[in-house]
Amino acid sequence: MEYDIKGASEAQNKLVREISDKFGVHDEHLVEIAEEVHRYLTNGLNSDDEPMGLPSRVSYIKSEITDDIREAKKNGSVALGLTITMSTKRMKVASIKFSPGAPDIVNKQVFHIKDGMTSATQLCEEAATHIAQFINSHDVVPAESLRAQPISLGVSIDLPMEETSKSGGRVVCDSRACDGFFRNVDIAQCLNAALLKQHLPVKVTSTTNCVISTMVAAQHHFQATCTSLILNHGINASYYELARKIPKISGSELGNSMARVAINTELAKFGENSQIIQPTMWDHRIDRESGNTGYHIFEKLVADKYLGEIVRNLITDFMDARLIFPKNADVSTFSEPYSFFTSYMTIMEDTSDDLSEVGNLLKAGFNIDASHVDRQIVRSLCHIVSMRAAKLVGGAVAGVIKKATEAMDEPEPAVVSISGQLTEMNQPYVKCTVDTAKKVATALKLPEPVFNILGEDGYTVGAALSSFSK
Repeated sequence: MEYDIKGASEAQNKLVREISDKFGVHDEHLVEIAEEVHRYLTNGLNSDDEPMGLPSRVSYIKSEITDDIREAKKNGSVALGLTITMSTKRMKVASIKFSPGAPDIVNKQVFHIKDGMTSATQLCEEAATHIAQFINSHDVVPAESLRAQPISLGVSIDLPMEETSKSGGRVVCDSRACDGFFRNVDIAQCLNAALLKQHLPVKVTSTTNCVISTMVAAQHHFQATCTSLILNHGINASYYELARKIPKISGSELGNSMARVAINTELAKFGENSQIIQPTMWDHRIDRESGNTGYHIFEKLVADKYLGEIVRNLITDFMDARLIFPKNADVSTFSEPYSFFTSYMTIMEDTSDDLSEVGNLLKAGFNIDASHVDRQIVRSLCHIVSMRAAKLVGGAVAGVIKKATEAMDEPEPAVVSISGQLTEMNQPYVKCTVDTAKKVATALKLPEPVFNILGEDGYTVGAALSSFSK
């Protein structure tokens, strides 16, 4: 797409064009990205320590969980789900209640994690308190039923998870500098102890990463779902793989089974040793100032956490060149890192003649009276950054789809779910991601995938559904 700023000077248009060129992604490059993601996933199934691989963490959740959910529905079962999102310091609790022949009854509630947590025990005790509050306020199940049988609880967390059993799992503290108190802590054991302390008849039966529970939630609505994508503060994807074709679990009970098991790809880590990903100078700047330099390269190009900051850096380059905003404008706010939120990028959809939405944002958020040319520049920069990210995600997801298709008995269109904040906050991004993934899948000679959008939060109910896994 060519960006021609009406009324702009030659210098302004030249810089916009240069940025557009540097952020451009060609179709051939997207196919290369898909192939490299596929190769990284294959390597990751061989070993956890493969430098040219993704973690590809194996889950105990199997594709046959739809049968477990169907049985739970037949029995009129109830389950709870708990999501711990450390990136936003929130917990979400959900319940799902089945009644044969009737719609599912779903309740959700959000709680904020207190500041000053120093141990996993404190976090689990706070979670148990919130679960007790939720049960009491939502009349989840009659008291006599509670005494008869504990409620199953599925736990989902937005950090890298190593599932150690059908119910337990430990956070893998990697380059994201996750809270140290998670190290070597079994989440299920810790939370079960806190639940007992509260005298709650609730028991953890599943512990997964959010991307796995999202896929389970999607299967409840679209049974054939085999791939899931989360577009949130970070990015991740999952898919179903044949257990017997995973070398690193060969010889285990799970590895010897005929099941298809969920794989948490940890897609955010893609690019750390890539020969294909081509960051710009602005991406290198983001990486250098991120606090985890050299890690999660792909995530820094495409995720909600970083997109607004990329745009801010581009705007400051225009400011330094004296090519944007009035000379007497107070632009000090733009000098503050992460002051241009990714949510602001919705202004790229402003089609009004005077770009009033862009102007209002710059006035309200930065106290700048922007000219029409300034508004066009900012809108164009948002669009350039957003579409580059969406295309890169589309190419990467096509690589995951290729891996999921290879695990099928016969190749058929992959059913892919997408959830996360960006699905509601930036719909052009999501549309471009889907269109790109379909285009790259065709280039890879794969059946055209089918995409379903779950919205912002599919994983908390998915955690509850995961608790039915056998």
